[in-house]
Amino acid sequence: MLTVLLGFATSLVYGFADFFGAIASRRIRPVTVTAVSGAIGLVFLITLVPIFGFSFDSDALTWGVWAGAWSAVAMSCLYASLALGPISIVSPLSAVISAIVPAAFGLYLGDTFSPWGYLALALLLVAVVLVGFVPGADVRLPTPQALLLGAAAGAGIGAVLICLDQAPVTSGLTPVIMLRAVSASLLGLFLIAVLVRERGKVRASESKTGMHRFWLAVAAAGLFDSSANVFFLLASRTGSLTVVSVLTALYPLGTIILARIILKEKIARTQQVGIALALAASAILAIT
Repeated sequence: MLTVLLGFATSLVYGFADFFGAIASRRIRPVTVTAVSGAIGLVFLITLVPIFGFSFDSDALTWGVWAGAWSAVAMSCLYASLALGPISIVSPLSAVISAIVPAAFGLYLGDTFSPWGYLALALLLVAVVLVGFVPGADVRLPTPQALLLGAAAGAGIGAVLICLDQAPVTSGLTPVIMLRAVSASLLGLFLIAVLVRERGKVRASESKTGMHRFWLAVAAAGLFDSSANVFFLLASRTGSLTVVSVLTALYPLGTIILARIILKEKIARTQQVGIALALAASAILAIT
């Protein structure tokens, strides 16, 4: 029960982070949003060290560094794939692969379930596709490059989850702090390179008034993303990596919930079915 609740919380909070990151990216460079929100998230995680602890264990540090490197690669591929589109196909593809990779690893390590448990996991994977898919008349087939980048993004995200899960359970926040430190550093260097190339030019959209709201969105994205990292760490330490990773892949759910509440966007019928299916499958997992 606790693992399912924490896994579901992980997906929701990751989705919240994506929502605010998307809002901020409307007026601020996506690379700036990612780098700054990552730095804010790192500071936030450091403030939690007195509560959750920190270990200088070499395994914890190593797995955290690997998680950070994979995160930087995965996010770069994800943004590139979404830019090529269509998002309605590329996004669910990435989400499903991000669930399958760590789930397969968890099964390889010995995760076993009852027949009802396996059914619930299969239903969750279907729910991931339905929740992430946004139907429309202009839906087109993605190019091979978009598919490859989307698959690479999903695999990279899955690798991040595996690395976090492999860190010692007694390592406190070490894995996620190292993840944030490494990914923020790599993305920060990339941002500096972009600014140097553009000679520090400020985009017209970034020079207008009212920018404070978008920078608040950047901060919110960083806080929610780091909070989701903590939820995942706690969930993976209380139960199966397979269950947690599949639940985590439902992160589009958090995004569409906030879009409905804040932006008053409609939730498509297929997404409603996906939400209902996700809740039903989660309930099955909780009682099996």
